[in-house]
Amino acid sequence: MLASVREFFGAEDLAAALETGPDADAARDAAYEALRRSMIAAVFLHHFAEVAVNRKHPALKGLSKLDVYKEMAARTVAPDQSARLDDGKILGEVADAIKHGELNAHHIRHVARDGRVIEWSHEPASLFPEGSANGGPQIIVATAAGSRSLHAVLQNVCTTWSNWLGLAPL
Repeated sequence: MLASVREFFGAEDLAAALETGPDADAARDAAYEALRRSMIAAVFLHHFAEVAVNRKHPALKGLSKLDVYKEMAARTVAPDQSARLDDGKILGEVADAIKHGELNAHHIRHVARDGRVIEWSHEPASLFPEGSANGGPQIIVATAAGSRSLHAVLQNVCTTWSNWLGLAPL
């Protein structure tokens, strides 16, 4: 699971670096690869809760899958320690939308252009000061309240899992 998230982070960084280079085709291909890697990371990370519950990780103390999701929400914070109660929910809705080809949660909406759930964008995240700054490209997810950096959502959820279960940090 952590490897998939790291691969996405690397792909997003590479795509952003190639964007200002002379090879437009390489930049486009790298952006698509970052999108593919983000989808893989979102699905694997979201479903990691089921793996941890099914394997009866001792840190979960017998919690059910639903209870694990509730506890994750309470534990998830940004690097500045501010609460990010919806990050697990956002991650789950992105994963489900990728899996099922539709997004129907009320707290997340389709990205306006072509109904995409996630997209390669030069827009900064609108809800929190996270992700790429100064118009640098990144993958964003649009929520009803505003846009979020998918990188930041994945990082926050991964860090929570790492801290809770004693896994290696990202």
